[in-house]
Amino acid sequence: MLNILIADDENKVCQLIKSLVDWEALDMRVIATAENGIEALEKIRELTPDIAITDIRMPGVDGLELAKRASEHRIGSHFVLI
Repeated sequence: MLNILIADDENKVCQLIKSLVDWEALDMRVIATAENGIEALEKIRELTPDIAITDIRMPGVDGLELAKRASEHRIGSHFVLI
């Protein structure tokens, strides 16, 4: 099972992504959501999700910077930027 983290500065978007996909049917589960890039980076370091779905524009750390920092820390998460 793949672990997913969803990060978006709009909580409604996080909840929409979480509810629109049948994660279980895809053998995936959402393990966390984050409302900004700093929170997302902390959760990625702590939980090391397989996939991080993130907004490209967020306060603190944007999606591109988030992916860069995770890579610098040798965290093997894959990123989907929206």
